[in-house]
Amino acid sequence: YARVTITGKAKVTAIQSIPVSSVPVQTGGFSCGVAAVNRLVENTVWSQRSNFIEIPTDCPQRDERLGWTGDAQVFAPTAAFNMDVAAFFTKWQQDLADTQHESGRIPPIAPDTRFGHEDGGPAWADALVIVPWTLYQRYGDARLLARHYPSMQAWMAYLAETSPGHIRAHPDGRPRQGYGDWLALDGSGGTEGATPKDLIGTAFYAHSARLMARIAAALGKKKDAKRYAGLFETIRRAFIHRFVTADGLLIGQTQTACALALRFGLLPAQARPGVVAALARDIATHGNHLSTGFVGTPHLPFALSENGRADIAYTLLNQRAWPSWLYSVTQGATTIWERW
Repeated sequence: YARVTITGKAKVTAIQSIPVSSVPVQTGGFSCGVAAVNRLVENTVWSQRSNFIEIPTDCPQRDERLGWTGDAQVFAPTAAFNMDVAAFFTKWQQDLADTQHESGRIPPIAPDTRFGHEDGGPAWADALVIVPWTLYQRYGDARLLARHYPSMQAWMAYLAETSPGHIRAHPDGRPRQGYGDWLALDGSGGTEGATPKDLIGTAFYAHSARLMARIAAALGKKKDAKRYAGLFETIRRAFIHRFVTADGLLIGQTQTACALALRFGLLPAQARPGVVAALARDIATHGNHLSTGFVGTPHLPFALSENGRADIAYTLLNQRAWPSWLYSVTQGATTIWERW
């Protein structure tokens, strides 16, 4: 929107609006036979154009416009599908590296504005590993991985040092526990959701370790690849010990907890069917609605479709009542809202 104020005897005879973006050219698209889904995709594209101006901002409609790391890593796969973002994220990855403290920690915003937190916490700071790996998956260019490999190693060392018993965001640990499942709808009126923060933290610690193993392998660093793969297994065992009961139930069995445990390969094989069933029941209990926030939402459809419940994933996609992806579309939205 634009507001034009005229004073004196001047008249408005014409106004030209020129959208400004660092990624103005769309390179990928999607359409189907459902008009509302097509509108959702178009809203996603316009949101990317609006938010990708020099840095990947979280929302352009208010006077904040910061390079939130969590938002960037969540959206990176879609961003690379919609637009050619190789140069854009190459620049921002340098911003991330520039914000890194000598201890290895990563703040929640890059460039760093001293927002108030030195450690971005789970799913936010992990952008340091997730974003370059995503670009490598999309473009097959390992240069970004090679350039920032030392930065990623320093960050993984920081996690190892500050995760007692390999439990990241441990209540007894040094770093802050992060933002939780930000804007989830399963909490008691708060913004951080009901999923235990140490579950989220340990899940993303394991995920980043596994990505580091893959990054090391892509760079031909065989010893590092083996070491990080071993670290993943160690964290996985710690996750199972702390969050999976003897009966195969997941502690803190929210939709997000189930989605992360399934997606990141953190469950014993015999426990997976029970967790999938629990996830399906929870969605049904919510009237075929999701209750996830920033952390769980991007993984929820895949956790379902990869475990034989694509039918539920499609039900969630086509849900139009609040909360859902299409609710904002039914309300006339032309971009993606920050909240459900």
